Amino acid sequence: MDLILCHTITDFDALGAAVGLTRLKPGSKVVLTGGAHPAVRDFLALHRDEYPLLERRSVKTEQIHSLIVVDTQKRDRLGKAAEWLDLPQLNSIEVYDHHLGIESDIPATHRQIEPVGATTTLIVEQLQQTPMALTTAEATVMALGIHVDTGSLTFDQTTPRDAAALAWLMAQGANIRQIAEYTDPGLSPQLQQLLTIALDQLHSQIRLGYTVSWVLLKTPEYVPGLSSLASRLVELTESDALLLAAEYGGCLLYTT
Repeated sequence: MDLILCHTITDFDALGAAVGLTRLKPGSKVVLTGGAHPAVRDFLALHRDEYPLLERRSVKTEQIHSLIVVDTQKRDRLGKAAEWLDLPQLNSIEVYDHHLGIESDIPATHRQIEPVGATTTLIVEQLQQTPMALTTAEATVMALGIHVDTGSLTFDQTTPRDAAALAWLMAQGANIRQIAEYTDPGLSPQLQQLLTIALDQLHSQIRLGYTVSWVLLKTPEYVPGLSSLASRLVELTESDALLLAAEYGGCLLYTT
């Protein structure tokens, strides 16, 4: 069994990249390792049956032959599925991500980390080298991945490669109405970048049945809108309490 693992609190980029990989690796299944972004949950409530998803609790570990991790390089973002990385029978572990400067603790046999706006872009570029055509459902979720992680091509980390990948997905039949419905303009590009960093550095503990999370962000100058960032973190991580601290210019700002 070949499994593609999305990080906990799966976003559209992780889901889009994973779905694309199922076309490149026939027979593979996508596992959501723990929770999903609210928009992703709403989307899958209507479209889950169109993708080869497998519940984590349904996986028989002795049948796993290979693992592919998308949109993260850290074990702790895979929840309990991180234990599968240590299975002795694994033939390979692949990692695909677009976050640079991350010290990975996943023992990958192959990794592709490149400076693009979305991990989905890396997978689309591989698909473009094949003769296969995507279904509308596949093209739509992959287009959502690029739209959301690049702010519809407006975030600073967006590259021409993202735009080219998105154009190809539109030619493959991506549903524009669905993209408009599930694309949240949300945070500013600067806050979007901080959100990615915060998710990678977030610490959580369960106390008396409640999830308490905290993170310290260091920025060169004051960043407005941190309360919105804190709210998004609470939403994505499903934390019961969150402490967000930002350090800049010798000052320390807290928001909860």
